[in-house]
Amino acid sequence: MQYHEIVPLDKAAAGELLLSGDEEKMVMGLLGAVEGDTEWRWVQDQCLRFVDDPRVTVARVAIMCLGHLARMERKLDLDKVMPVLEMCLKHENPAIQGVTEDTLSDIRIYCR
Repeated sequence: MQYHEIVPLDKAAAGELLLSGDEEKMVMGLLGAVEGDTEWRWVQDQCLRFVDDPRVTVARVAIMCLGHLARMERKLDLDKVMPVLEMCLKHENPAIQGVTEDTLSDIRIYCR
């Protein structure tokens, strides 16, 4: 995957990319939704949909975007998010564990 500038997306544009099935488009959809002018609960729910995606890049970005959302909005539905992230910590892939630990740290700092 190569670097692309993150383009802020609205709900419709982000949703279209997320439904594409294309890994790179899905990643851009998640990142663009976080940066866009989209309702935070919708973005949170989209991230939660993809945290267990079999494509590690999509899963990592979905988890990372929850941390971005915590920093930017200073709120998440912790009753929904925390159990999912706790399961991610048990994931056998260290790439998932690392980004999950970073996201949990962001949540502890910004969502008190």
